[in-house]
Amino acid sequence: MTTQNNNKNTRKQNHTTAPQISTRDLFNVIFYYRGTALSIILIFLFTSIVIAFAMPPVYRAEARLLTLYAGYYDMQLNRSAGRAAPAFDPTQVVNVEAQILSSPELHRAIVKEEMDGQADTETLDQALQRFDRRFHLEKVDAANLIEISYADSDPNHAALVLEQLISQYFRQRSGVFMQGRVSFLIAQRDKVREQLDAANAQLIAFQRSHGVVNIDAQINSTVALQGLLLQRKLENDNTLIQDSRTLEALAKEAKKVPASIELFRDNTEAAHALDTMQLSLLQLKSRRADLAARYMAESPFVQQVDQQISDVDGAIGEQNSRLISAVRTGHNSYYDTVQDRVVRLNSDVAGETARKTTLEQQNKEIAETVQRLISTANQLRRMEIDRDLLVESFKTFSRQVEDARIEQNQMDTSSSTNVRIIQAPFPPTHRSNPPLLFVAAGLVAGILVAGLSVIVLSSLRETFLSPEEIERSLGLPVLSAPLSSEPAPTIISKLKESRIGPLLRARGRAEMPPGRHGDGPRKDDYGRMIMAINNSSATPSKLVLLLSFRDDDGLPAIVEDLVEELERRSTRSVLLLELAAGETPRDIAGSEAHRPNASGTEERPIVNGATDAIFEFTPVARRRIVVGRRRPNVVMPIGRQATELFDALRQNHDYVVIHAPAASHSFIGIETSLLADATILAIRAEATRKPVALMLKTQVQDAGGLIAGIAMTNRHSYIPDFVYRFL
Repeated sequence: MTTQNNNKNTRKQNHTTAPQISTRDLFNVIFYYRGTALSIILIFLFTSIVIAFAMPPVYRAEARLLTLYAGYYDMQLNRSAGRAAPAFDPTQVVNVEAQILSSPELHRAIVKEEMDGQADTETLDQALQRFDRRFHLEKVDAANLIEISYADSDPNHAALVLEQLISQYFRQRSGVFMQGRVSFLIAQRDKVREQLDAANAQLIAFQRSHGVVNIDAQINSTVALQGLLLQRKLENDNTLIQDSRTLEALAKEAKKVPASIELFRDNTEAAHALDTMQLSLLQLKSRRADLAARYMAESPFVQQVDQQISDVDGAIGEQNSRLISAVRTGHNSYYDTVQDRVVRLNSDVAGETARKTTLEQQNKEIAETVQRLISTANQLRRMEIDRDLLVESFKTFSRQVEDARIEQNQMDTSSSTNVRIIQAPFPPTHRSNPPLLFVAAGLVAGILVAGLSVIVLSSLRETFLSPEEIERSLGLPVLSAPLSSEPAPTIISKLKESRIGPLLRARGRAEMPPGRHGDGPRKDDYGRMIMAINNSSATPSKLVLLLSFRDDDGLPAIVEDLVEELERRSTRSVLLLELAAGETPRDIAGSEAHRPNASGTEERPIVNGATDAIFEFTPVARRRIVVGRRRPNVVMPIGRQATELFDALRQNHDYVVIHAPAASHSFIGIETSLLADATILAIRAEATRKPVALMLKTQVQDAGGLIAGIAMTNRHSYIPDFVYRFL
C-alpha cells in the first residue's frame, strides 16, 4: 500500500489570519483580573474614606470685585494729546488690581493685624505662608471681574479675614494711586514752566545776536539775490567768451590788412598790341587744325602754318618782357577800421574780466550768507520745537493736575472708586471639601490604577485565556475550545494550585484515578476538528496525532471524546493507540473492555504479527473502538519500519488516533508527527505558557509534521452572563 508519507516535504502548514482584538476579549481579560482590580479599587476606596473622615472641614468664603477704568492708571508724563488711544490699555485694569490684591505686603498686613503684631519673624512667615495657601485669586478678563476666596475651618473667621483683606486693599490702593500724586504733578508742572521760561529767553537772545527778525523772509530774499547774481555772472561769462573769441579772430585777420594799397595801374597800348598778337595766334591755330584735317602733317601747308604759329609765340613772349605799366598807391581806410575794432574789443574784454572777478566775489559772499541763515534757521527751529514741547508738557501737566484733584476727591469714598464690590464676603454654610468628594476621587483613582494594573498584568501574562489569543500568538486555528464545566479559579484556588500543583505534577498524578479528569468538553465541540482531520489528506484512512506538552494539559479527555465522535462518522472501527508504555486502557463511555458481544462471542481486533509485537490491542465492548497500548520495554520503530507499521494499521481502520506521551517527558510524539496526516496540539488555558507552545509548534514543524490546529482545554469564560448577552 502507498501512503502519503512519501510526499511529506511537499505539504504546507495551515495558516489562519490572526483575529483582531474584540470587545469580548477585553472584557474577558478585565474580568479575569477582577480580583486584583477589585482589591485595588477597594484599597483606594477605603483609603479615601479614611482620609475623608480624618480631614477637618474646610469652609471657603468668597467675594467678587468689579474693576472699571479710571484716569489715574495712565501715569505717562508727556503723552501727546493727538493720540487715538491712551497709553494704558483699559482691559488691563483687572491685572493691575489683581497684582495689588496678591501683593505680599497686603497679605503681611492682614497677618500682622490678626496676630496683633506680637509674633516673631519665623512665626509671622509661617502664618503668611499658611495665609497664601488658603487664599485664592482668580481673574475673569472677559468681564473685568476678580474672584477672591479664603478657606478656613471656621466659616465666620474665613468671612472676617476676607472682609479685612478687602478693607486693607482699598486703603493700600488709595495710597498706591493717589498718595502724593497731586503734589507730584504740580511739581512737574512748575518744573516744566521754568524750563519753558528759560527756553523763551534763549530764543529771544539767539534772535538778537544773529539779527533774526523774520528768518524765512530773510532766507528767501538772500536766495533771490543769490540767483540774480548767478544769472548776471553767467551772462557776463557768455559775453566774455564771445568777445575773446571775436578779438582773437580779428587780431589774426588784422595782421593780413596792409596800411597802404595800389590805387591805379596804366598799360593800355602794350596790352592792346599783346591782345592783337594773341588773336592772330588763335586764328593760326584754327587754320592749322583745319589743314591738319585735310593734309598730312608733313605737308608744306601744315609746316608753313606751324612756322607762323612759332613766330607769333616768340613775338608774344618778347612783347611781355617789354610790357611796362604805370602804378599809383595810397592809404588803406579798412586798416583803420580794423584797428579801431580791435581796440574796442580789447577794452570790452578787460571790462568783462574785471566784472567777472567782482561777480564771483559777490556770489561767494552771498552763498556764505545763505548757509549762515540756514544754519541759524535750523537752530532757531530746534529751539522752537523744544519750546513747543515744553508748552505741550505744561498743558498736559496742568490738565493732569486738575484731573488728579478730581480723582482724589473721588477716592475719599469707596463708593466713588472704580473698583466695586458686587459680592460681599459672607460666612459659607457648606464645606468646600465634602467627604463624598474624597470618596469619588478615591474611586476614580482606584479605577484608573486598577485599569493600569490590568494592562500591566495582561502584558506580562504568558498564558492563554481565549482561542483568539492562541490564534494571534501561534498563527494556528483553534479547532476545539469548549468551556470547562468546572468553576473558574479564584485567588484562593490559584494559591492552592501554586502550592499543591507542583507536588502533584512531581508525583506524575499517580494517585489520580484513571479515566477523564473532570467533566471535559462537550462532544458536540469536535465538528471543526474532525473536518480538519478529514481535509488533511486524500487517503481513506486518517492517521491523527494528539500531542501536549504536559500530562495535566487535559489531552486524555480530548482523545476519548474525539474517538467517540469519530466512531459515529466511520464505517469501520476506530483505533486508539497509546504510545506511552504501560498506559492503562481508557474507559470509553463507561464501557468495559473485552466483553462478549450480543451473540455471546468475544470480538477480537484484527492484528498481524508486526503490529501485535509492538501494541497490545483491546476492543471495547459494543463499540467499534479498539484500544492499543504499547507493550512494556518495546521501542517504537522509526523510519521505514514505522511507515510500514502505520500503513498496516490503516488497512483495517478508518481513523487511527495516536495519543502521544507529553512532550516534556518523551520525544516520541514529535517524531511520530512526521507520519501523521494531521497533528493536533493540546494547550491548557491559563497553564500552558506562550514560549512553551511556540517551542512545541516549532519542534513539530521542524520534524516535518502537519499541524491541523489547536485543541484548547480548561477554558473558562470570566464574563458574567448579564454582561455577556450585550457583547
